[in-house]
Amino acid sequence: MAEYKFKQIKLSDAERLWLTEILKSNFSIVDVKSLKIKLWYELPKDFNPDKIDKRLICNNRLTLIGLWYVDPQSAIFDHISNIIKIIQDLIRKNSEISKIKSKEIATLTDISERDVEIALKLLFELGDFFGSGGGPKEYYGFREASFKQDIFGYDKFLRFESLEQEMEQFFISRAPSNVKNKEIVKTQSLQFCTKQTALSAWDAIQKEYDVSKKDFGKKINFVSDPFKRKIIFRDVEHAFLLASQGFSKPALILAGGVIEELLRLYLEHKNIKPKTKHFVDYIKACNDEGLLKRGVSLLTDSIRDFRNLVHLENEEMKRHTVSKATAKGAVASIFTIVNDFQKVLSS
Repeated sequence: MAEYKFKQIKLSDAERLWLTEILKSNFSIVDVKSLKIKLWYELPKDFNPDKIDKRLICNNRLTLIGLWYVDPQSAIFDHISNIIKIIQDLIRKNSEISKIKSKEIATLTDISERDVEIALKLLFELGDFFGSGGGPKEYYGFREASFKQDIFGYDKFLRFESLEQEMEQFFISRAPSNVKNKEIVKTQSLQFCTKQTALSAWDAIQKEYDVSKKDFGKKINFVSDPFKRKIIFRDVEHAFLLASQGFSKPALILAGGVIEELLRLYLEHKNIKPKTKHFVDYIKACNDEGLLKRGVSLLTDSIRDFRNLVHLENEEMKRHTVSKATAKGAVASIFTIVNDFQKVLSS
């Protein structure tokens, strides 16, 4: 088997020194200005930490790959593999489990709660293991992490084979774009740790779909939890940016996830209990109660079908792939469905 690509980055001495100093913070908050002053006489005068590969460092904290480059024997790697195995067992014992708490994992292992928190956040960062999480502000970690709210929410855990494979997948999927136009690269919204702001995304959304962030917020006033609202706003922004940049498949999947969660929360607001916690039954419950127009219901169902179709095992031929138009239509569907919610709530 060929050597993993994530192990082939050539770091300069200055980059390795910077990553090593970040490591010493033990995943606590790092003040970049102070660190540059500390290393002033050891770094080249033109050194810019922002130019370090973003797959190694993000928001002044090491990723798992960055950690591997400066401390490949770190206990964190074993911690994460062990935690995944524990979560696999928890999922198999309870198919309704919705989130994991660091304190719970710590009691099942000999890992400290802080190390579990750090491991959960690093695991989230790899992608697809969790849908969201929350933790302390003083250091990098999750006190609890929630699974994705769809039928594929546990798949990443159940299919796990090795952490190195997951790191390789992360490394390849987050590779910088090979676009030569520097302005496109600069504004590329899909780079890990993107600098695209939420404000500019919503400006573009308003221009294309005639929906402002404020108006969208009013139309989902049935979502009262501040954290849930924040996640929905974020995922709408990301789905739009993905679709705009031609990353059609992830845009469609993310848009479908937003629609699914909005349906779930809407039914919860109306005190209606669907048969199961699956997308298809959320749609059926809305149909049975007359909460969505037939056209909107069919639109929602088509997004669900297409989202399921584009999973790798089902993507058998070119006609199954997602076009940019389809992805942008999926994003538009979010606003169409939310408008239908608003009409029902106002009636």
